Order: sequence, then structure tokens, then C-alpha cells
Amino acid sequence: MFGKILIRKKIFNILYASIRSHQVTVLGGATDVGQTISLMLRSQPNITKLVIHDTLKETPGVTLDLSHVPTNAEVKGYVGEEYLEPALMNSELIICAAGVTRTPSITENTCFTTNTVFIKSLAKAIARLEPMPFIGIVTEPINSLIPMTAEIVRNYGELDVRKLFGISTIDFLRAQILYASIHKLHPSDVSVPVIGGRSYKTCIPLLSQALPAKDMNEREAQTFTMKLRKADHDIMKAKNGLAPVLSVAHSAVLFTRSVLNALDGNDEVVHAFVDNNDFGTDYFSGLVHINRDGVKEMQRYSKLSNFECQLLENSIEELRKDVLQGKKILEYA
Repeated sequence: MFGKILIRKKIFNILYASIRSHQVTVLGGATDVGQTISLMLRSQPNITKLVIHDTLKETPGVTLDLSHVPTNAEVKGYVGEEYLEPALMNSELIICAAGVTRTPSITENTCFTTNTVFIKSLAKAIARLEPMPFIGIVTEPINSLIPMTAEIVRNYGELDVRKLFGISTIDFLRAQILYASIHKLHPSDVSVPVIGGRSYKTCIPLLSQALPAKDMNEREAQTFTMKLRKADHDIMKAKNGLAPVLSVAHSAVLFTRSVLNALDGNDEVVHAFVDNNDFGTDYFSGLVHINRDGVKEMQRYSKLSNFECQLLENSIEELRKDVLQGKKILEYA
């Protein structure tokens, strides 16, 4: 019996040794979303060091809790803004889940103001890193915080815009589930592109490009779009005012896996809000092709439906406002 255990352990170690190792930092690691992300990343075989950072006093306890999950990865925790830079050092990917989430008890203005403070500190710290690591931001509002981060990093250091991402994977996952439910399909067999931005007014599902293709009239498309855009609200209502956690964390982990795979030399795709001026907005979300250097190109689509074109036209102006709001922060950075 003991001999079998040793053999299994040897095979386990050989498999792990054949996988390239990576260091990943989770900022906001003591928040609900951050803890869930950290737990799921703890078991990723290609992560050999997981760094947790937060300003919350619970951070040491979260780090200790994670260390009791038996994997080969090292876990390191940092508490306080003064330890932000050490938490970023040598990490190839930084996942940002810090700040507050928009809920019925937190106004849009409070959410933006609070999270801006975090982003300003983060961006200045990123500007001092060479080379710049991949940055994946979950913190809201993504439409404004990504351009804000870019402007501050550019002002204080060297920006590699190819490595800056707002993680919008959750919109794709929700569209996938909703489409599969409507047409009685397995979710893994479904793909529904979602473009535009990561907000209620800018999220655009492209049912005309969905696979497998299914006929849906304009009224059905309107209903689908409304359900997708209301997903956060519906979850908060069902959770008595609490924000989505599990699905958002899962989407961040999927993004992480794709980035680490790209860093290993493979071509990958992620759903993200990135630097893109195809529609004159400077930033745009969609299916993004990446490699170890970051963004290669964004997937483009033709033959959109009239309804989708109208959604796009309405969303562009809103997206421009969001992006401009983020860029203006440089005046106070």
C-alpha cells in the first residue's frame, strides 16, 4: 500500500515537473471574489507561487487558510498598501479583484470613487515594473478603469498596452448559458460572441454570429439582450443584495488559464476589454487573440443584424463617455 502511494506521488511530481511554472498575484485576495479566485488558482498545476495581497485585516488568515490546501505551489500573503510592490514583483500575471462591487447599497459614484483610489495605486506600482506583466482587471467599472490604468502607467513608466485586459469573460459565459437554455443545447457546445463594453448599456450579444446558428427574431433578440444585461441585477436580487461572486471568479480563472497557456508559447483567445479603436472608442471588448507578448488582434464580425447594429450605435456613445471618464483621472493621479 505504501509503495503504491510512493509511485503515485512520483508520477504526480513528474507530471508537475513537465509543466512550466508561473507566479501569479491576486490583488484583493481577501474579498469574496478574490478568495474564490485564489482557491481555484491554488490547484492550477502550472502555478508554483500564488501571491495574495489586500488591505483587509483578514488577509493573513486567508493566506493561512489557502496554505492548508495541499498542492505543490507556494502561497505568500501581503497586507497593506505599503506592501503592494513586493506583492507584484516577479509575477507574470496580476489579477485585480480589489475594491468594492456595485450593489443596491453602494452607489455607482461610491463604487467608482473607491475603486479609483485602488487603481491609481496599482497603476503607479505597475509603472515601476520591468517588464510589465499581464494585467487582468475584474474590478468595476471596467469601461473606465482600464483606460485609467493605461493613462497612469503611461505617465509614470513604460506601458505595454498589449498586456492590459479588462476581464469580460463573464458576459460570454452568461450568453453561452442563456443561449443553451433557450435552445436546449449543452453549454459546452455553444458560442455567443459578446462585444462592446462591460456594462449594462454597452454589452452587446451577437446572436447573428452564435454557434450553432438558430433563428431568433428581433423580439427574441431584445429579450435575450435584456436578460444578459440584467444578469448582475438578477443575481443580486436573488442573493438579497449581495453581488455575484462564484461565476465572476470562475471567469477570472478561465482568463488566467488562457494567459498562462499563452505565456507557455501557445496561441490563445480570451474575452476582454482592451485597447482597440475599430469603432472610435479607443477601447472595446470582444474575443481577443493573444500570445506570450499579449494582444495580437480582436476578432471581427461581418453581417450583423439590424438590431445588433442599432445596439452598437447606441453603445458606442456610452462607451466613449466611460473611457473619457477614466482618462480624465490623469489630472488627479
